[in-house]
Amino acid sequence: MDLERTKFMGHLAEKELASKDLGLKISGLRDAIRNCLDPFEALEDLKLDTAAQLAVQAAELQIAYREVIREIAAIRKALGR
Repeated sequence: MDLERTKFMGHLAEKELASKDLGLKISGLRDAIRNCLDPFEALEDLKLDTAAQLAVQAAELQIAYREVIREIAAIRKALGR
């Protein structure tokens, strides 16, 4: 039983690290998108194509982030936390 618990705790630590990494990437993309959409920039100078590409990347990462969060919850439940 202790070996299984140790294995689960290792998986939990791995998933928590992955969630932090994904969270940082998403936050960086969010900031980059905001930078592309400067409200004081002339409409013709907005970098909307770049913002759209960054938004797609952020959405893909968010899907992965949500999955990791679900996995963390499942592992915690298995560990009785």
